[in-house]
Amino acid sequence: MGLLTDIQNDALSDTTSVSTMLRKCMVLAHKLDSDLLEDWVTLELDGYPSEASVPAYRRIPMNFKINAMNMAWRVTGHNVPQLLVNDLARDDEFDILKYRPAIGTIDPGEIEKANGVLTVNLDNYSFMLIGKVFDSRMNITKFWGEVPPTQILGILDAVKNRVLKFVLTLQKEYPTADGVEGLKSEQQGVQQAVSQIFNTTINGGNANVVGTANKSTVTITVNQGNLQGLRQHLLDSGVALDDVLELEAALAEEPKIGADKQFGPMVRSWVGKMAVKAASGAWNIGIAAGTVLVEHALLGYYGYAG
Repeated sequence: MGLLTDIQNDALSDTTSVSTMLRKCMVLAHKLDSDLLEDWVTLELDGYPSEASVPAYRRIPMNFKINAMNMAWRVTGHNVPQLLVNDLARDDEFDILKYRPAIGTIDPGEIEKANGVLTVNLDNYSFMLIGKVFDSRMNITKFWGEVPPTQILGILDAVKNRVLKFVLTLQKEYPTADGVEGLKSEQQGVQQAVSQIFNTTINGGNANVVGTANKSTVTITVNQGNLQGLRQHLLDSGVALDDVLELEAALAEEPKIGADKQFGPMVRSWVGKMAVKAASGAWNIGIAAGTVLVEHALLGYYGYAG
C-alpha cells in the first residue's frame, strides 16, 4: 500500500488519530518537497504562534456572559451582545476565538465532559463593561466567553476533510503515483501542481499563502476584497494601526490592479514605507520577510495568489 492510500485510509478512519495522519503528511510533504504542505502540517502539529493567522476552521464565534451584583441585586449568566463587546473593545473580531493550540491537545473524551459549553475567561476585560450593561453601581464580578464543544471538535474533522481532498485530488491528477516516486519521476510541473492542489483543497480555493513556518515565518490568509481580514492580518503581524489606516485610505483610491499585479502609486508608496520601517527596526520584522508579508497580503486582497 502506497503512502497516499495510507493517508487516505487514516483520513477515513474513526480510530486513527489526526496527529498520526498529519505525521504521515509530513513525510509526504518531504517527499514532494512541498513547503506549503510542510508548513501547514507543522502549524497543526505544533500549534499556531501568536504572529500567525489561523485558518477559518480555527476561528470560532463566542457568546459573552457576565455575573454582576450590587448591595441589593445579583445577576448570574447575563448575556451580553457581541456587537456591544466588539465596540467597547474596539475590535470587530473580539468575539472570534482564534484557537491556536496543537491539534493533538484536542481530546474528544475531555471535551464531551464539558456539559454543552466551553468557557474562555475574560475577567481582564470586565472593566470595559462597567456602566455599559447595567447601572454603573453594579459591579461586574465575572466576564467570560462561551463556545460550543462541537466547534472545537469540528477542527479535527476540518483537518481530516482537507487532507482527504488533497490526497484524492493528487491521486486523480497522478493516478499511478501512489508511492509518490511516480510524482518525483515527472519533475516538470509537479511542484506547481502540488501547490495548486494544496491551495484549492486545504486553503479552500482562496488567494491564501501559508509561509514557511519552519524557516522564517510568513503565514497569510487574506481573501479577495476582505478589508477586515487584511486589517486583522497586518495588525496581528505587528503593523501599527495608523499604518493600517493609511493603507486602507490608499486602497479606497486604488481598489483594483491589473493582470501584471503592479500596485498603484499610493499602495506602492505604502509598501516602500513599511520596508523602511522594517529596516530601521520600527517594525519588528526582517526586511525581506516584511516585504513578502505585505505584498502577498495585498495580492490576496486584490484577488491574486502572488
